[in-house]
Amino acid sequence: MDHEKKENGAGARITRKTVYMAIAIVIVAGLGLGAFLGLFDGLTEIFEDEDVIATVNGEVITEEEFNQALEQEKMQYMQQGIDLDSDEMSEMLPELEEQVLETYFIIPILLEQKAEEEGIEVSDEEVEGRYQEYAAQFGGEAQLEEAMENAGITRDDLIEDISRELSIQNYLEYYLESYLADNPEERIDQDNIELSEEEVENRYQQMREEYAQLKELLEEDDPDVPTEQVKMYLEQIEDKYGYLLDEDNFEEIKPQLEEELRQDKAVQKKQEKEQRILMAHIQELQEESDIEINL
Repeated sequence: MDHEKKENGAGARITRKTVYMAIAIVIVAGLGLGAFLGLFDGLTEIFEDEDVIATVNGEVITEEEFNQALEQEKMQYMQQGIDLDSDEMSEMLPELEEQVLETYFIIPILLEQKAEEEGIEVSDEEVEGRYQEYAAQFGGEAQLEEAMENAGITRDDLIEDISRELSIQNYLEYYLESYLADNPEERIDQDNIELSEEEVENRYQQMREEYAQLKELLEEDDPDVPTEQVKMYLEQIEDKYGYLLDEDNFEEIKPQLEEELRQDKAVQKKQEKEQRILMAHIQELQEESDIEINL
């Protein structure tokens, strides 16, 4: 990995924040891009003589960039109304520091190193697609460019960081597919999802109650009710299930509900399975890597 490149300015630091997003999609709850961009507002260059907070297989994490990430995480707590000066939060600070170091730096760096080792590639189309996703989150490309300018980040910086983010995402997908190819018994088969009669009946009753409530909302003519949205949602339900929710038509709708429930449970079980596989892989990478921490 090009270590020099990693230490040349704000672009390097946004990399370590941005690539975390790929992990967040599959493993943990992630922050929005705005939080990432805001973190790098006013950062200075990283110099070789800066204090080192940790190294991951020789790759340096400086105290400055770690403190920037830690302060950003503290801001998240403050925005939720949590008093960081309380005794309880003071006791939690060491744990928070370890969490920030691991999730914002160590794990993304390890996965980026593995992506490079495996020769994972990212296409120009993938990069441009992700860039446009970010632009949409900001309400357009002009607004995204303004946010980047305020944070001291160029479009080239972000494009480079997106490439790294996607290389991690592609590596995670590659690893999952390889793992499941070697362990086919761990694949989730929708046809093998078991359902109880009670589960299907409960889903049907919930749908009937929701359907009735939507109709009541429209009949009340309440100015506080978003009538158009309620009407649109009601029409979607009627298009899908027709008359089957008006009266007790459970036996007739049962096959359709069973299929939907199996799909839902299969998606949930697949996500849980993938999370366990990836977390085990990350733990393995941490155990076999040379990681030095100076917290």
